[in-house]
Amino acid sequence: MFGRLVRRLTVLGAAAASAAALAPSRAGAQLYFGQNLVQYDRLDWRVIETEHFLVHYYPVERQAAHDAARMAERSYARLSRLMQHQFREKKPIIVFQSRGDFAQSNVFGDLGEGTGGITDILRQRMAQPLTGDYRSFEHVLMHEMVHQFQYDIFARGKAGANIQQYAQVNPPSWFMEGMAEFLSLGYDHPQTDAWLRDAAINGNLPSIKQMTDEPDKYFPYRFGFALWQYVGRRWGDEIIGEIMNAVPSLGVERAFRRELGMSLEDLSDEWHESVQDRFLPTVVSMERPRKFAQPLLTQRRTGGVADLYIAPALSPDGKYIAFISYGSLLRGEVFPDLYLADAQTGKRLKRLVRSTTNAQTEELRQLYSQASFSPDGKLLAYVGQTEGKDVLYLLDVATRETIRRFDLPLEGVTSPSWSPDGKQLVFSGNEGGITDLYVVNEDGTGLRALTHDRNGDLQPSWSPDGKTIAFASDRETNFDVLRLAKWTIALYDVASGRITELPRQAGLNINPQWAPDGRSIAYVSDRTGVANLFLYDLDAGEHYQLTNVVGAVNALTEYSPAITWAHATDVLAFTYYEKGTNNVWSIKNPRLLKRAPFRDHATTPAVVATRDTTPATAVAPDTSDGSRSIYRAPSAELRPSATLGAAGSGTPLTVTAMLDSAALALPDTTRFKDYKYAGGFQPEYVSQPQVGYGANNFGQGVFGGTTIVLSDLLGNQQLAFSGAINGRISDAMVFASYANLSRRMQYQTGVSQMPYYLLGERVPITDDQGQNAVEDRYLRYVQRDVFATGLYPLDRFRRIEFGMRASSVSQSQITVTSTLQGGFITGQKLGKPQKIGSAWMLSPSVAYVSDNALYGWTSPLMGHRYRVQFEPSVGSWRWLDYLVDARRYDPILFNFLTVATRFTTSITAGRDETRFRKYIGRADFVRGYDRQAYDTYFCSGENAPANAGDACGALQLFGSRVAFANAELRFPLVRRLDLGLLPIALPPVEGAFFYDAGLAWDGGMKVTARRPANYDQNTMRFPLRSYGFGMRINLFGFVVLRWDYAKPLDAANRKAFGTWSFGPSF
Repeated sequence: MFGRLVRRLTVLGAAAASAAALAPSRAGAQLYFGQNLVQYDRLDWRVIETEHFLVHYYPVERQAAHDAARMAERSYARLSRLMQHQFREKKPIIVFQSRGDFAQSNVFGDLGEGTGGITDILRQRMAQPLTGDYRSFEHVLMHEMVHQFQYDIFARGKAGANIQQYAQVNPPSWFMEGMAEFLSLGYDHPQTDAWLRDAAINGNLPSIKQMTDEPDKYFPYRFGFALWQYVGRRWGDEIIGEIMNAVPSLGVERAFRRELGMSLEDLSDEWHESVQDRFLPTVVSMERPRKFAQPLLTQRRTGGVADLYIAPALSPDGKYIAFISYGSLLRGEVFPDLYLADAQTGKRLKRLVRSTTNAQTEELRQLYSQASFSPDGKLLAYVGQTEGKDVLYLLDVATRETIRRFDLPLEGVTSPSWSPDGKQLVFSGNEGGITDLYVVNEDGTGLRALTHDRNGDLQPSWSPDGKTIAFASDRETNFDVLRLAKWTIALYDVASGRITELPRQAGLNINPQWAPDGRSIAYVSDRTGVANLFLYDLDAGEHYQLTNVVGAVNALTEYSPAITWAHATDVLAFTYYEKGTNNVWSIKNPRLLKRAPFRDHATTPAVVATRDTTPATAVAPDTSDGSRSIYRAPSAELRPSATLGAAGSGTPLTVTAMLDSAALALPDTTRFKDYKYAGGFQPEYVSQPQVGYGANNFGQGVFGGTTIVLSDLLGNQQLAFSGAINGRISDAMVFASYANLSRRMQYQTGVSQMPYYLLGERVPITDDQGQNAVEDRYLRYVQRDVFATGLYPLDRFRRIEFGMRASSVSQSQITVTSTLQGGFITGQKLGKPQKIGSAWMLSPSVAYVSDNALYGWTSPLMGHRYRVQFEPSVGSWRWLDYLVDARRYDPILFNFLTVATRFTTSITAGRDETRFRKYIGRADFVRGYDRQAYDTYFCSGENAPANAGDACGALQLFGSRVAFANAELRFPLVRRLDLGLLPIALPPVEGAFFYDAGLAWDGGMKVTARRPANYDQNTMRFPLRSYGFGMRINLFGFVVLRWDYAKPLDAANRKAFGTWSFGPSF
């Protein structure tokens, strides 16, 4: 979905992209950048074929993949009933053992840590990583399967069909994602309740229109989920499938009107009333944290671009706190990095670890891990993603230097915790998608597993006496029928290896933290319907609810670590959600909050069923489809799903009954087929074919072209075909290639043909009738290539490229004779091509590329781009190509003022270096000079003006060797401008002041810093300069439109002028 993915070896464009790929082997064709999708692991893919799915996996995750196949069939049985739809073809599921492997997908690319799964509409592929525990994995599996059902309903059972219909309906995110969350989670989701309660209290509950128009502002996974919960409660869960099946033909608005009998506007109003009735009465008995805690990390105290402070970790002495957050917007600290703050004042002290643009720590596992201070507070253990897997680091807090990197034979690592003597660390390790507890010595030796089972074992915490490790686990899971339990707190006895669970744990229980005396354990539980702080007293054997908050004690997900306890000072810090923010609060001696032991109650204050008194005739039903009218009158009361009957009972089908049916349609695994993956090619991209016919003074011709890309299911192998005709078959552009992206060393091989026309010269003549005429002599080259290119990424930002190209070039001359009368052309005649020879070349190449630039709407905002390349050519023509291209983007005020600089030189040296000269007058090289004349007829002999050396100065823009430099000061002119009542907005517009300088020359020419008095552009060259102002407009994500107004300082006529062009800034 968003990302940094650039596939270097795939041609996905139409004619323009094809032309770039087929351009001559010159420097201009090789100027490209982009970050890498690195295949760190060689994955030996296999397939488990079930009744409805093709589950793709690799051997290390075989056990988890087989369980995933069982879950998939069960989820299908549930969803096919709820959505009233069956698959006609088997759907692909791609399972990765870890987040690091998932980021290497050649289909979807690296989508970021926040993406747990994805499904594409073209081939209805579902891909997701194993999460370390089955319950959270099945949630994502079922969520993505809902999307498969949604797409299949639009496609009418044939993957890839009716995509235009889907695009026309364009169902909003709240509809698609909210439905997927509801059908995969049901009604029991305290985190969504926390969002709804918070929005209701603070007046931020969005309308359906707001959710449609601003999905980035109103998170569709929570608010859309809640809206579908309301629809299910009021009309019954079966209505969800009926609405979904009506949408492809009716659209979203009319489908709701037909099935519910009311408009989306009325539905929005009544949903609002229901949310307020449900949650507002419960707030009276709840508390805000200021009553029992002190704010520690907030935007006011700590600063930062966002009010988000997660994964807190207090030092043992309570003086410092490490946390993940965003930094200063003006300094460009816009990624979640690891920071250190004063634990008394909350003042941010320094950034400890930079992520995202740092190849050593691309991610910090912000969702599921937290750092840990050593007992003496000098070292900090944290986890970062490096080279496709999680790596455990030890950081010297004072110097911010990494003193040790643990390269462990594990794919995933989260939540390290120190032993009290500082000699060992315990952590949760992932191998094959299954998590266990591991211990490793402080020096990196002695790795050993403490647990060996399919249970998820996460978030360990070592007791102060070193004898016990508390951790979160799904120990109640029944793997025979895959009845998947919520997390509970368990204890691991270090001496015996015995595991015991704390008794009486309802709800989800996470993040255990030991009290300083080791006699009690704090943890987070949502057993009351709200995520709160709880304490378990080991001596008394009792649970105590410490808080009863209005918001929730949690971070980005319900599984994210949220609490930390400093033993020396007896201070507990926790992440608290309220008003859409995640701040950190601290409690001194939290055990003083103990009240009476907690006892479960039949009802909780967080969820209150209320009566719905909405009239049943809000809007007349929509009958415009002429087939039928379904109108379900609202009942007098909300119908919680738990009260509805199960499938086959004669009562309505319910989401709760389906989710509780553990044994429903669990398949017999002996009937699974397991075989090696053999990818077949299917269309991945087809550009809109274009065909035309035209006639002109020179005859008739056919015009058009298309591009087709075929790929295997995993995107590892790709075939690309592109062709275009421009009047005649002999001038056809043809491209065909095969690319293999399955290994770290990626390669592409192919063939191509590309015609080029170059104006050779214009010669005055007298035609057969004795009239004055001009003969334009065009050189026509047809280049046919056989090529192979390779790419070896060093990391996400750096790579080595190499290639070999064998070229055959045929040359001919075409003349166009123009008859002149009174200075006007009165007739034209096209001559027949005259062959003047052919040539062949062999061109090896090698390049080093580095690119960590962060892009904005129209141009990079920060970072750098470097490319150094060498390409010799031998054969009929000989030369050596040298290229250096260096670019930097330095934010003065991030996203407001950026200084962009570039220096580029491309030198061709050798016997035939002048055969294809380069041009620096392009709108993206040296601006302000591309209006000068270069026509030899008007720039020589009796036609030449008195100042021909100046007026015909475009000749000095050509050379076999070029060098130019640019500097721009970039700033936004328009971020977003809504056009009044119209439902559209102006696209982002960027402004820039620029200064350019550059020169082009041939070998043997004299190059000077300034224009000499006796300047002769045929033998001398000097840098040409210009300055001006430009604007770049992002046209709705399709193309960047550029306008530059430049004043040339070294032209004969120094008059400024404007130029329009396409493409982002350098």
